[in-house]
This record gives sequence, structure tokens and C-alpha cells, in this order.
Amino acid sequence: MSNPSALGAICYEAESSWAEIVQTYATFRLPIIGAVDISGLTHDSQAPGRLEQYKGAGGQWVKMCMGGSFSMTLDLTGHGSTMAGSPSLEQIETFLGIVFGNAALSLATSQTCTGGTIAVPTMSGATGVSAGGLVRIGALGDGDGNGQFYSVATHAGSALTLHGELDGAPANGAVVYPVAQIYPSSAATSSAITGTRFLLHTANDQVGCHGCYPMSVSFTGLNTGERPQMSITWGVSWWEYDDQTFPSAVTCDQFNPAPVAAGSFNVQTIGTTTRNARSIRGFSLEYNLATMAIEGPGGVHASQKVIGATRGDHSVAISWTEDADANTLTPTLPGYWSSTNSKYVVYTLSTTNGSAVGFKFPKVCFKDPHPSQKAENDRNRRTINAQAYTSDTTTSALTLASMVMGWA
Repeated sequence: MSNPSALGAICYEAESSWAEIVQTYATFRLPIIGAVDISGLTHDSQAPGRLEQYKGAGGQWVKMCMGGSFSMTLDLTGHGSTMAGSPSLEQIETFLGIVFGNAALSLATSQTCTGGTIAVPTMSGATGVSAGGLVRIGALGDGDGNGQFYSVATHAGSALTLHGELDGAPANGAVVYPVAQIYPSSAATSSAITGTRFLLHTANDQVGCHGCYPMSVSFTGLNTGERPQMSITWGVSWWEYDDQTFPSAVTCDQFNPAPVAAGSFNVQTIGTTTRNARSIRGFSLEYNLATMAIEGPGGVHASQKVIGATRGDHSVAISWTEDADANTLTPTLPGYWSSTNSKYVVYTLSTTNGSAVGFKFPKVCFKDPHPSQKAENDRNRRTINAQAYTSDTTTSALTLASMVMGWA
């Protein structure tokens, strides 16, 4: 009997070896948006093409290799619970680390400000924040950190040196929250992808997908008032029909996202800490994973041609829109475009403890087209396009990362 297509689930497990023949999927059930679609999975066949003696004769087609892909959409929910104290990575954050390459907390235990300056707050701890990491400081409306995300240059001798200043002088006792950071590896040798297996439940078919690798990602809902989400497409090495308990009893952290609101968009020349919060009217992010599937012998399944995957030269592009300046000889965005100085960008989407999301782009260089004025929604506006590159600070994968997504 055919059952509703809106019912289903996706469970996953990290593989010990590529595309291993294992049918357990007990780690985590993903809080996906929308129905499970297995129509993109393939098992190819070819016409036999043999010489026949009669018109219209033929035989069974040759069964070839398996493959294909499936997609999922997830909310950008933030951590899901308070980041005060000593949080640990949530399953969904670990899962996103598989997609992008890394997932790590910026700070093991939350600390507090004990004074200092807007560029270098003094901390209750002598060290702790990872260089190049993100923290979230204070609460919305407090006049100092305002609950926004901040990028950290160093934390040593109780001094937290920021890439960009706080909104105001740090109040004694303002909380410095850890951030779950999802980011890529930039080293030339950091390329191997660990396979993942998925069980795609529908109310009818169940399909186990093995040797899965992230092919592409896309972000939506990053503008003020929207619901931030991310879609991921996974390539599949081989798949099989399965028959496991449905509804699934595997746990699923179903956290609600916060809308994009009450955040900030700080843009400044690299090396300058003065806060320069821009009032943007739109933002877009394009992230190219540049994943490369490896085909060859040695598969564990008779219909398997993909035996691994590696991360290529990923790329990150951003653009944003602002209202046009008042009449001036030096409009701001054309000035950015013409300058030889690279910028950094820290974008806070939301600020509530447990559902805050933010992004850091440590080195932004501007590209065509020139940000000329245009009419948009009956307003004069400008849009500027940029490429986000790895940082010139080569200390670690985190300091290098061309994009760091923070959940807090």
C-alpha cells in the first residue's frame, strides 16, 4: 500500500572504511526540512547491443554501476542550548563538521570580562580562546558586546585581542560565550573525506546509502527577517534496499532556529580594529565545496565505482547590498571596490544564547561588477561582490579558514 510521501526520516553513521558493508544507523536522526527524496539514486544499465537474426529482437539489459545523489535541507539553529558553562558539540554540529571539514569549540568554558578596552577586553581566564576563533560577548542591548559575534586574534595573559572592537567598553561580568565553529581545512594535504552512510526512510521504501560524500552546499534565508537554512547534496557510492523499524527510534535534536534579526554586519580593513557596522539590505553566500569523487578498482560492492572522495580547492563568494550614500565624491562601496586594502567581515545573524548564528570571513577582496547605484524596491542602492580567501595568518586551519560559521 502506498503511504504519504511527507513521512520519513534520515539517519546517519560515520564509516570506519569507505562504503563499508554495515547496516547500522544509530548515531543520529537529522532534523531535515521537507520529504525524503530517493529519486536521484541510480543503478545504470546499458542495452545489450548484440547482433540479432530477427527484427525487434533483443535481451536483458546489462546492469552497470550504482551512484546518484540525494539532498537535504537543514535549519541553521545555533547550538540549541545555553553556551554558558562548558558546552560540548551537538550531534548536528559534528555532522556539519563532516560536510565542511572541521567542527570545534572556540573555548572550553565560558569566561567573563573583567575590564579592559573595546579592542582588548580583559578576561577572567588567562587563556582559552583559540586564535582565529569566534566568541559571542554579552547580551543584546547591554551596550558593550550586545550579544554579537567577534573574531579573536589572540588570547594570552588574560587579554582577549579582537580583530574588531566591541560596541562599547566591556562591562565587568559580561559573559564571553564559546562558539561551535564549522570551517574548512586550507592546507594542500588536508583533502581526504571520511565516508558517511545514511538510511533514507520513507513510509514505503527504505534505502541504505554507503560511501556518501558532500558534493555541494547552498545557503538561503540570510537576510533580515528570514529563516536561515542550508541545503546539502550527497553523492552515493552504492546503495541497497533495507527494512528497519519505522518510525525510527534514533534520537533527533529538533531545535528551532532564530530569525535573522538584531545582529550586525561589521566590515573593516584588515589590521584596523575600529568597529564599522554597516546597515545592509541584503546578503548572499556561495560556497563551492569542490569535492572530487575518486573512481577505481577495490570497491566492496560489485556495482561500486566510487572508492573515495577528496576536497578540492573550495571557494567562498559573498555579496551584500546597502542603501546608496548621500551625494558625495567618495561613496563607500565604490571606495571599497577601488581600494587595494583587503577587508574582514563578521556577520551576526542572531544573538539569543542557544540559537545565535554568525559568520566570519577573514580576508575579503572585491570583484566585478563595480558597485554602481541601481534602483531596488523603489530605493537607490548598491551591491558589492567579493571573494573570501584564506587569511594571511597561517597558524592553524582555524586562522586560515576562508569562512567560519559559528553556532552559539
